[in-house]
Amino acid sequence: MTEFKDGIKLSGSVRKQLFNENGVCIYDHTDHNLVVNAGLAFLASYLVTATPPFMSWMGLGTGVTAPAAGDTALTTPLPTYVQGVLSSPSSAVWQNVTTFPAGTNTNAAITEAGLFSTGAPGTMFAHQVFSPINKGVGNALVVTWQVSLSA
Repeated sequence: MTEFKDGIKLSGSVRKQLFNENGVCIYDHTDHNLVVNAGLAFLASYLVTATPPFMSWMGLGTGVTAPAAGDTALTTPLPTYVQGVLSSPSSAVWQNVTTFPAGTNTNAAITEAGLFSTGAPGTMFAHQVFSPINKGVGNALVVTWQVSLSA
């Protein structure tokens, strides 16, 4: 089962097949597996070091439409996407910290953010809408996005 609402849930299955000397399947059974805590921590760490970087770009926008599972882009994107710094601050947590410096995406009431595979904007991973943040020319905005992995 995979769930993309408030968190990520991982599960899987293990299939075992036994074949006799004639190549005929004489046993076939599938069970669910358990994704263990160490595996979740490894996955979070791997997402930080993957090449190309996993969802390292962030975009901002002024849209107010509620996020939906079918979203592929920000509703009303601002022009500049910025690559963040990835880390795994604790076991089974992946984090992207992105700084939109002074002079970037300014003079706008920012109301949405999204994580992307590239700055083109690329493939969207996550989308959020929030109360307006008024970013002036001299303001820097730091957005910290965390994804907790659980089984």
